[in-house]
Amino acid sequence: MDSVQKEFTFSFKTKEYLTKLAVPITIPLNISAEEFVGRLTCAHNLPCFVEKELTQELDKFIAKETEAFHDANGGEAIKVLQSSGDEEIGNIADRWARAFTQECVSHAPNTKPKDEAVFGEMFHTLIHSPALETIFKLEHTYSMAVEDIVKQRDAALRKLQDKQANEMERAVKNLDITHDDLHVNRLAAIHFEKTQREEAKWDNELRNLQDSQREEFHEWIKNLHEDMGNGIEGPVSRRIRALSESMPVEPEEIIPDQPKMEESFTIHLGAQMKTMHNLRLMSIDVLDLCRHKPNREGGILIPQPQRLQTALSLYSTNLSGVVLMVDDRISSYTGIKRDFATVCQQSTDFHFPDLETQLRVIHQGALRVNARRKEQKRLSGGDSSSSSGSEGSRPTSLHEDGELTTNLKTGDFYVTRHSNLAECHIIFHLVSDDSLRSSDINSRHRCILALRNILKYAVQFDIASIALPLFLMYEMYEEMTIPWCIKRAELVLKCVKGFMMEMATWGGNESRTIQFVVPKGISDDLFSQLSSMLPQIFRMSRTVDLTHTTTAKRK
Repeated sequence: MDSVQKEFTFSFKTKEYLTKLAVPITIPLNISAEEFVGRLTCAHNLPCFVEKELTQELDKFIAKETEAFHDANGGEAIKVLQSSGDEEIGNIADRWARAFTQECVSHAPNTKPKDEAVFGEMFHTLIHSPALETIFKLEHTYSMAVEDIVKQRDAALRKLQDKQANEMERAVKNLDITHDDLHVNRLAAIHFEKTQREEAKWDNELRNLQDSQREEFHEWIKNLHEDMGNGIEGPVSRRIRALSESMPVEPEEIIPDQPKMEESFTIHLGAQMKTMHNLRLMSIDVLDLCRHKPNREGGILIPQPQRLQTALSLYSTNLSGVVLMVDDRISSYTGIKRDFATVCQQSTDFHFPDLETQLRVIHQGALRVNARRKEQKRLSGGDSSSSSGSEGSRPTSLHEDGELTTNLKTGDFYVTRHSNLAECHIIFHLVSDDSLRSSDINSRHRCILALRNILKYAVQFDIASIALPLFLMYEMYEEMTIPWCIKRAELVLKCVKGFMMEMATWGGNESRTIQFVVPKGISDDLFSQLSSMLPQIFRMSRTVDLTHTTTAKRK
C-alpha cells in the first residue's frame, strides 16, 4: 500500500457548545501538521485559540498512524517472504539489516581520513620545507642502527658457519674411524637446526628494531609537523639536531666511483601530437639503482642527490620504477630476489610494509589468480594459456596432478612499493624462464607482452621513470654473443617503441624516462653498437637550421 485514509477527530468547547471536528487524513501525510491545521482553520472557520492544541493532537495522530501504516506494510512483506519459502523470521531480519547497513555505508561520506593518508600528507609537507635536512638526519640515525644489527647478524652467522664447516670436515676425515654415516647425518641435522635458530633470532631482533623505529618515526613526524605549524622549534626538532651533531663519523677509505658506460637521448613520439621522452642506456648492476651509497663531504655524511629526489617525489605524480627478472616462486630466498631483499633490509621502510609482508599479501593474491585460471581452464576444456606464449614457456600455476599452487606463469608480474631505496619507489617483479636465453623469441613472447602491461601500469599510476633490462636478462651467459645481443636489443627496442606509441591511447601524454639496463661489464664495442641503434630506431630531437634553405630561395 502506498497510502491509507484515516479519520481524525478533534473536540473543543466554547461558551455555549461542544464542537467536534472529524476529517479524513491521508497517511503518510506529505505536508507538515502546521500547514494542514492552517487549511482546516480556513475551511471550517475554526477559532484561533484552538490552533495550538489542534496542532499537538494532529502531530500525535500522524506519528501513531504512520508507524502503524509502516508496520502493516512490513508485516505484509514478511508474510509474502514466508509464504514463498521456509526461511525463519530471524534470518530475514538479519538479511534486511545487512542490506540496510551496506546501502547506508555505500552512500555515507568517508569523513575520517586513513592514518596512512594523514601521515603521507604530513611527510610531503615537511619534506618540501626547511625540515628536509632534519628528516634526513633522523633517517640516517635509524639506518645506522639497522646497519649495525645487520653487520652483527652477518658476523654471527659467518662465525657459526665456519665453526660448523670445521666440525663437518673433521667428521668426514674420521669417517669409519670415530664417526659413521649416522653420526655425520645427525651432525648435519644439528647444524641445520642451529643455523635456523640463529637466523630466526637475528631476524626477530631486526624486525623488532624496525617496528619500533617505524612507530617512533611516525610519532616524531607528527610532532615535528605540529611544531612547524606553530612556528616553534619543539623538543623533537632539538633532539634530532642534537643527535645529528653528536653522530660519530667513522674514518673510511675513499673509493672513487668507477666510470659508468651511459648514454642519454631525447626523442619525440606520436602521430600528430608528438610527446618528448628521455631514453637512457646504462651498463650497471640493476641493484645499484636500489642501494644507498655513503656520500661524505668534509667528514659529514650528506644524502645523495638521487636519494633526495626519490624522497621529494615519494608522494607525487613523478614516481620511479625498476623491472626485476625473477623466477616463478614468490619468495626472497634465491638469486636476485635474495640480493634485493638484502638491500631492502639495510634500512627501515617508514611508509610501506616491509618486503616480507608485501610478499605474503601477494602470495594470497597468487592463490586467487591461479584458482581463477584453473576454473577458466576447466570451463574452456583446454589449455587457455598456450595461444599467447612461446614454445619454451609453460604454465606453472598447477602441479601435474592438478593441485593448486602459488607459482606464477612466465610473463606474470607483481609489484612491491618501497620508500627506502636509492632511486626507485616501485619494483616490478617480472617472472621469466630459460626460454629467454634462446635467440628465437619474437614480439609475442610473454615477457615482451609483459613489458607492454608494465608500461600501461606506469601510465595509469604516474610512474614517470622506469628501468628495464634491454636483453630481458641481467646476467651474461656463454650463448650471449655480440650478434645475439644485437638481435635481442633490436627486438626489445622496437617493441618498446611500439608500446610507447600506444601511451597516448592509454592517456599517457606526459614526458617519460625509459632506462635500458644492460649487464655490467659488457665490452665497449658492444655498448657502442647498442648506443648507435637508438637513433636508428627512435626519432631523435634535433635542431634544424633553415638559413641556407631560405637564402637559396631568395636567390
